[in-house]
Amino acid sequence: MTLSGLTRSIFGAAAATLFCVVASAQPANAENISLRMAWKLTGLQLPFFWAKAKGYYSDEGLNVTIEPGAGTGKTLALVAGGHDDVGAADFMLTAEAASRGMPVKGIFGLVQEGAWSVISYADKPIKTPQDLIGKSIAMTADHKALFDLLLAVNHIPQDKVKIRVTSAATRNTVFMNGQVDGFVSIIIGTPLTLVARANAGKGKPVYFMPFEKFGVSPMGQGLIATDEVIKKHPKMLAGLAKGTARAIKDIIKPQNIDAAVDVAMKMSDTPPAQREAIKLGWLETVPRLRTENDKGKPFGWMSEKDWEDCVQILLKTKKIDKAFRAKDLYTNQFISKD
Repeated sequence: MTLSGLTRSIFGAAAATLFCVVASAQPANAENISLRMAWKLTGLQLPFFWAKAKGYYSDEGLNVTIEPGAGTGKTLALVAGGHDDVGAADFMLTAEAASRGMPVKGIFGLVQEGAWSVISYADKPIKTPQDLIGKSIAMTADHKALFDLLLAVNHIPQDKVKIRVTSAATRNTVFMNGQVDGFVSIIIGTPLTLVARANAGKGKPVYFMPFEKFGVSPMGQGLIATDEVIKKHPKMLAGLAKGTARAIKDIIKPQNIDAAVDVAMKMSDTPPAQREAIKLGWLETVPRLRTENDKGKPFGWMSEKDWEDCVQILLKTKKIDKAFRAKDLYTNQFISKD
């Protein structure tokens, strides 16, 4: 599945419409809430910035501070330690942390399908798991177990693939320098920088081999909070969920996407060179806002079946050593039916 042709047609058809977004004044008694992202600005974060800029959070009596992240592990630690009230985090890592005793759970599903892929260059594409044989693939240590599961499900011996474990900061660079044939990542993130470069004629087109097409479909990202915050601040979390869902409804409309990108970039002080990759990230997020198990449900609602699948993947990859009740990993109590 190559994104370059698809995104080129999308950008060619889309008009760059910009309108002024004015944040509503904060209520005098607004409740402060810190929202920690998993990384610096990516496309999937647009609803949070849009909701803040449009005053949707303040309409719920909230003064939301959006903080950049440095990985889900760091975000989990900050939320669990009480430094931040809510975090945007990878649900697979959240489930693993919760199973080991960290008092966190999902409260709002955003990217409900993980969008994991092996990324390679389009002139030498890795299209199927069988194509991995004899290839060198870069990945972070956290992602190796999931890749090993992909190999096992597709009956590919591990010793037939050269795995290079890198840091998240160097993984893409190793690939771009030609030191490996591909790398493992979610589509909605840094790989889209490569797509944006190719679209601008500054790099080679890339090819995405999605895990979900070959038997491994992990959950994606969403909002998390501790059991204590869930218990003590239900109104705050309900307001956060309602404002976020309201923003999603706005920016799934094509006419609002460019404005949402510009708002988020300005509020996060993101360099202009990242604009196309961020827009691509949102366009790739939209089809993953729901799964087959939560069709017809409000934005943010999560399925027990999807969380159970998450637990099974963790068991199969030996990230946890005993089954964990899926219903203990998340709650839909803050999701509005509106």
